[in-house]
Amino acid sequence: AQVRDGDMLRLAPGPATIMDQVPFGRIYKDGRLIGTDQAMGIRDRRKLSFAGHVAVNVVLDDKYELAGDPDLVAIGVAEADGRGESLEDLMIDAAIGAVDSIPRQRRKDLDLVQEAVRRAVRGAANEAWGKKPLVTVFVTR
Repeated sequence: AQVRDGDMLRLAPGPATIMDQVPFGRIYKDGRLIGTDQAMGIRDRRKLSFAGHVAVNVVLDDKYELAGDPDLVAIGVAEADGRGESLEDLMIDAAIGAVDSIPRQRRKDLDLVQEAVRRAVRGAANEAWGKKPLVTVFVTR
């Protein structure tokens, strides 16, 4: 039989045989914990170190209109684009534009609003900076 990743072999006595299956792949030790890259958050941290994180809070009023400008916090993101324009301002404008572009009746679907804002903010950062940060959006009514 052909040996594959995860096969546990018995080499002696006698001929080599596959005895069992065991977990395989990369295992990480992170602090006091041991696990896969996904379980340890390694992939997300790699993305964060490359392109940063943006958190956006959008508040909608009773008529599903913006109650004010969205709050935005950017960590590990460039301050300005190549022309010196504030990247935070560009991303806030993108968030406002995303909400305004959704018909009011469809804004009742807060998940739709959340995803539209996430994509718009990420796209604005990519257009101005050339990188796509992780974006977390909170929509409150």
